[in-house]
Amino acid sequence: MTHRFVDIKPNCGCHIERALFRDESYIYITGAEKQSDSPSGKSYITYHIRIGDIETRRRYSEFESFRKALTLLHPALIVPPIPEKHSLVDYAALQTRVKDDLPMIEKRKRMLQTFLNRVAKHPELGRDHVFHRFLENSVNWADVLQSPPLSTLPKDPLRMIQQQLQTHTYSPILSSNLIPTPSAAYQLKNPDPRFEETEKFTFRIANYMSNNLDKSQRKVIRRLGELANDYAELGAVYNGFSLNETGAVANAIEKIGQAVDASYTETAQMVTSLEGEFAEPIQEHAQFAQIIKEVLKFRHLKHAQVELIENALNNKKETLDNLQSMENEARRLEEAMTRERTMSGLQAAAVDETEGMGQSIAEEQQQADNPQSSRQQRDPYSTLAQPPRRTTRTSWTGAPMKVISAVGHTLQNMIDVNPEATRRNQIGMSKDAIAVLQKALDISRKDLGGISSELQADIDRFQKEKIQNMRDMLIAYAKIHIRYCQKNLECWQEARAEVDKIPI
Repeated sequence: MTHRFVDIKPNCGCHIERALFRDESYIYITGAEKQSDSPSGKSYITYHIRIGDIETRRRYSEFESFRKALTLLHPALIVPPIPEKHSLVDYAALQTRVKDDLPMIEKRKRMLQTFLNRVAKHPELGRDHVFHRFLENSVNWADVLQSPPLSTLPKDPLRMIQQQLQTHTYSPILSSNLIPTPSAAYQLKNPDPRFEETEKFTFRIANYMSNNLDKSQRKVIRRLGELANDYAELGAVYNGFSLNETGAVANAIEKIGQAVDASYTETAQMVTSLEGEFAEPIQEHAQFAQIIKEVLKFRHLKHAQVELIENALNNKKETLDNLQSMENEARRLEEAMTRERTMSGLQAAAVDETEGMGQSIAEEQQQADNPQSSRQQRDPYSTLAQPPRRTTRTSWTGAPMKVISAVGHTLQNMIDVNPEATRRNQIGMSKDAIAVLQKALDISRKDLGGISSELQADIDRFQKEKIQNMRDMLIAYAKIHIRYCQKNLECWQEARAEVDKIPI
């Protein structure tokens, strides 16, 4: 069973899906129409989408938000690219606005059509009901973006684990504070060797296609376009030159001019064919390489999140062990002090009892030896004749020591009013944190396993599709040049035959 971040039915059974899975079904973009936004007055292009007898219209920004929605719904899948948005440099380089440029509109039509059909053929993306709603003509796309499942998704798929923890009645604040957020620079301690090799290969392919193949192909097409323009000028020159001659020479020069004009036509046709059948697929696969890099980066971050949660869990367990050791030691000390106080109390009571008995015996003996003293004790007025008893002086260190002791207790209260309660509170919080982290670790490990298997399956599927696409691209590349050479050969053979008619 493949891992899913949201519960999407594998087969919704709607009329769009039935249309998609008919035999030999294909999605067409049949046209593009310029429209104006009534409040702002800004113009935009809407693209007409048709599948079977179902037609709808979507603008480029809706394609863009749709693809972004697919990447949030399926972060472990390779979502096909759409044509890149033009920059301000492109607008400045052209005399007219890019959105009014017909070749650009035609290119977008082709690439957006390819995008929709790639999504439709994908075993997971093609069955997503969000895709089906994008193709429905009676659906407002803004409403789809504001409704489930898209409205319930976090912007960062790595934070989906916090929503999953909340379903287990864990505190959202505790979950958000405990779950670490990894960075792309994090070095995995136990990387998966399969994806390490895939990352190296993908990075190498992405750099080669973007910096070499795509750039060189664009340069060739640009130069062929310049060559076509030169042929157009040269053909006009030969046709004008033929008017200055007569007879067979004039006919031969005119035929040369016609061959040059044919070269112009065929070169322009070859530029168009190369653009649509080779250059655009090369650009698309360069984008694919970047997309695979992003998906691999997501898996890397998920793996890093698992390791960070493991580290946080181990640290919390170590902290709990230390707190419990401190609690056990405090209890042992408290029990020892209680026993000590009990023994001291019993010993003091025994001493007091012994001293009391000894004093009673001494008083009785004194009364027997000194009857007069005994009578004085019985006579309350006899004490007036006795000199006053000297009082014992208090030690001079008593007051300062009491002050120091009071200051010490005050400082202790300022630092920790009740260290035992604080420690026990920390133990309780540590246990709660460990429970959250353990559940988060279980969820993240399961997610990582699902992501890895889903991504590997999609990479394998894409590699097979890429090989087929490369084969078709190279065959198309060869056919374009063969056709170009054959058409030019025919024109120049006719020109040579006319030249051979010139008498020597």
